[in-house]
Amino acid sequence: MSTPAWMNDAACATREARGLPWTTDTLELPEVVVDLMRSTCDDCLVRSACNAYVIAEGVSGGMWAGTDRDTHRRPTPVSPQPKPEPAPGPLPRAMPIYDRDGELVDHQLVLFPWTNGLGGAA
Repeated sequence: MSTPAWMNDAACATREARGLPWTTDTLELPEVVVDLMRSTCDDCLVRSACNAYVIAEGVSGGMWAGTDRDTHRRPTPVSPQPKPEPAPGPLPRAMPIYDRDGELVDHQLVLFPWTNGLGGAA
C-alpha cells in the first residue's frame, strides 16, 4: 500500500509532530498530549484530505483529522461521584478521675466512652 501524496504535507508529518502517539487510543494518554495532537490537526492544510482518506479506507484507530478514530472505544469513563463524608465517630466525653479515697480529682477526655479508659469495659 503506497502513501498518498497529500500525507507529505500533513502537519503530523513534521519533525516536531512525528514523536506524538498518533496511533494510540487517546483514552490512554495524558490530556495535554491529546490537546497537542488536536491542535496540530487544527492547523493542518490537508485536514479535509485526511478526513476523506479515513472514511474511504475505513480507518478504525488513532488520531486522524483531529478525531480519535477508535471504533472499539470503551465507553467514556464517568467521573466518580464524590464519596460522602463519613459519619463522625463518637465525640470525646469527659470521664471523671477519682483518687484512692474516691474524691473527684479531675476529668479526662476519652474517645470511647463505653470503656473505663484502661481498655476494659465500663
